[in-house]
Amino acid sequence: MLDIPKIKAVLKEASQWDMDYPIFGSHSHAHLFRPPLPMEELDAWEELMELRLPEDYRTYLTCLGNGGAGPAYGIAPFSCPLHDYLQELAVFSDSQAQQFEDLARMWYEYFHTDQDQLYDTYCEQTPEEQRIDYFKWTQERYHSIESAVKQPLFRNGQLFIANQGCSDDIYLLLNGSNRGFCHGNSDEYDYSYPFWYQPADHRAAITWPQYRETLQTFEDYLMAYVRKAEQVCQDLSMGKRMQFLQEQLQVREFQAAVELEDWGQLLTMLRFLEPAALSLKSRSFYLYYEKVLREKLPDRPEIPCFFQKVDKTRRYSGGKEFTSFWCTEDADRLYPYPDFSDFVKTF
Repeated sequence: MLDIPKIKAVLKEASQWDMDYPIFGSHSHAHLFRPPLPMEELDAWEELMELRLPEDYRTYLTCLGNGGAGPAYGIAPFSCPLHDYLQELAVFSDSQAQQFEDLARMWYEYFHTDQDQLYDTYCEQTPEEQRIDYFKWTQERYHSIESAVKQPLFRNGQLFIANQGCSDDIYLLLNGSNRGFCHGNSDEYDYSYPFWYQPADHRAAITWPQYRETLQTFEDYLMAYVRKAEQVCQDLSMGKRMQFLQEQLQVREFQAAVELEDWGQLLTMLRFLEPAALSLKSRSFYLYYEKVLREKLPDRPEIPCFFQKVDKTRRYSGGKEFTSFWCTEDADRLYPYPDFSDFVKTF
């Protein structure tokens, strides 16, 4: 079972002291949880769906938060989905090993068969008056694989809980012999885990024993991240702690000036800030106020100058994270962005 006090203590410290976010994706949630899911709401969903969520994941939702801090971009909010496929039998079970391998082989062949050559063969074997055009043929081929393979392999009996970048999604198994275990799954074959880990020139449909080795419990999945967050705080040098203390003081003073609408004080503070020397967390804070400052002080050159400098520090490519922009109006709940009010309390 999850050690709730331990997790809360570690991530509370990380939310304050991890200001550079070296753990991939942690800038997205800043080690913060969303409000917990009310127990009665979850109970009602489970009764309606005739499902019981695995206990460690259930504990996360009701005791820590309905989404938030977790590996990569964090645990996605649970929206009480009413999908029939969640009740279907998952093929990721010892009793379904042969079916899993058959489906994995069909999915592999779908992506690794020359489609043009396959269509040529179809034309050779089909009288001209009975042939369909290439576009319709590819559509029918896709719909066939979608119902026969994609649905059981990527939907049935599994719940989306996180995204780890690109199409590397994490699902929680809801039934079968591996109920409560997490696995990576993506219907884009080039990104599919556990398919993609094999070298390109040695790829083949994965076998059940190979797949079984990739499973991990939700607790193990979460705690690997918690240990990394704890290590980040332990490894902070005295110099970094002093820098972060200074930045926290600056942010608190800036926030106070915003609340008082002391625009003169804000301009003075901006003149002495050098964005390139700030942590990722502090730059995220100042970015939140860009729109407000541009509207309140449209004629002050210090404002665009400061945010141009911030923009130059943003990391866009090469596997590096973006500088976050916290927005309480963001409707995308694939990623568990925290409310800005919670974020600012960590300074």
